[in-house]
Amino acid sequence: MKNYIGAILLSGAVVFAASASVAQSVESTTQLAFPGMFGVASAVAAPAGAGFVAFSYVNPRGGVRGSDGDGDLAFGYTVGNPIDAVSATVSVNILGLQPFADSGNVSVSFSRLLRAGGNSATFLGLGSGNLLGWGAARRNATTYTLTASHLVGLTTASGLEIPLQVSVGYGNRTTLSTDGRGTIGPGAYVGLGVGVTESLSASISATRTQINMGFALNVSEVPGLGLSLGVFDVANKTNRQQLSLGASFAF
Repeated sequence: MKNYIGAILLSGAVVFAASASVAQSVESTTQLAFPGMFGVASAVAAPAGAGFVAFSYVNPRGGVRGSDGDGDLAFGYTVGNPIDAVSATVSVNILGLQPFADSGNVSVSFSRLLRAGGNSATFLGLGSGNLLGWGAARRNATTYTLTASHLVGLTTASGLEIPLQVSVGYGNRTTLSTDGRGTIGPGAYVGLGVGVTESLSASISATRTQINMGFALNVSEVPGLGLSLGVFDVANKTNRQQLSLGASFAF
């Protein structure tokens, strides 16, 4: 692995949708899909000058049983080089489409390459969400995350190189309560992503109270287009389980 094009740090359900398209490829002997991350943050940076638009749909909204589904829309852009400096990704997030754009916020993340050698690389990322909120989002507290992500290619006996991403971190609003009230508190998280085929990657992540699983598909016929499918809290330990569908386009 020589060229790493990574996942964008966003809030909520657009994380995997954006990484599915921005992380179009990792150079390897087998060209398996970049190992995206679903449900928790990644510190891997997109290249400077990369932009994206991402749509996500979750059902039920907020994980509240009986609520209708709803969508979010995000627009983002990355500047800076994480290899010899620091990259910064800024996104504007529209939360809820009914009515459209009546609530939203801004998020920002920074990434820096810590080390690279052979077929692996390690990044450190700092992210903050719910900045400059408007509408109902103004009542939401600002979020912070600190994440370390390691990319590595594992070569099997048959010569197949399997790309992996491992992310670990801590945030001030990453853990849902288990009483079903949706109370959010601080806590650690961990995630594992793996390239499955040339266009498909899978991910599993966990906080103290929930496990998330997701898949991302790069649509090779339309460069930059990515699709995703995932479930937040697959065991429904928080009584806030959600199905997430995503589509994104990188440019």
